[in-house]
Amino acid sequence: MKRHGLIAMSLFTLLGCMTWAVPARAADDETTKKLVEYYRRKANVPPTVQIEVKNVEPAKIKGAKSGTMVAGGRSINFLISDDGRYAMFGDLEDLTVDPFKKVAEKISVKGLPAKGGANAAVVIVEYSDFQCPFCARAHATTNQVLAQYGDKVRFYHKEFPLSFHPWAEPASVAVKCVAEQKQDEAYWKLVDFFFDKQKEITPQNVKDKAHEALQGTKVDMAKFDDCFDNKKTADAVKADMAEGQSVGVSGTPAFFINGRMISGAQPLDAFKAVIDDELARGAAK
Repeated sequence: MKRHGLIAMSLFTLLGCMTWAVPARAADDETTKKLVEYYRRKANVPPTVQIEVKNVEPAKIKGAKSGTMVAGGRSINFLISDDGRYAMFGDLEDLTVDPFKKVAEKISVKGLPAKGGANAAVVIVEYSDFQCPFCARAHATTNQVLAQYGDKVRFYHKEFPLSFHPWAEPASVAVKCVAEQKQDEAYWKLVDFFFDKQKEITPQNVKDKAHEALQGTKVDMAKFDDCFDNKKTADAVKADMAEGQSVGVSGTPAFFINGRMISGAQPLDAFKAVIDDELARGAAK
């Protein structure tokens, strides 16, 4: 009798667990279905596109779950309340973390020529195209920034030649060839020259124009010619572009001020607003 009683009690316990588990699973399935239907309508996802819900787990916010929806190859993060009533689509932000720190960490400036203070609290990185007229305008603005802020900022130039500008990539290769020789003064002289002389440069005369700009500098022109002719810095140019794309660059010019993006040829005041804010934050730490 005792043995039968233990078996009966075990069965009762198991059935009890199952009785509770089934409605919970059903509720989860219903919540998932509601979430998918809502997002499909909200984002106008066609019925032919499958939406998959993945990685659902307790969220960092109490009383909610987080997960990812995959629709047509695109991933969308979401947050949904435990009762299935409220949802938010997008990334969860931690207000205690600098939102631009991760962006800045993706941008490498090691060994690059720079202008401004070596220990500046504000680092400005530009992704640019030498044939882009808006980039030439922005270049004039960055010179104003450097004149006004001096050693308070550190400025770096990176390459992002667009495919529809035929001489932009050769020009990027050329400045990288100068950078490889560690001739910073000559590097900035060539950067300025390409922007200042945009209307005079063609795909055919990039090398000749570079020679013109580099007259009187300490650049070894034989090494420069070998580097340019054999496109030895083409991979470095592509690396700049890949890095830029990884932080959201899709056109030029694009600037990152301590990781904060400014897109396009913005006026000086747009730069001042971000720089002054970053300087104030640095002083407050």
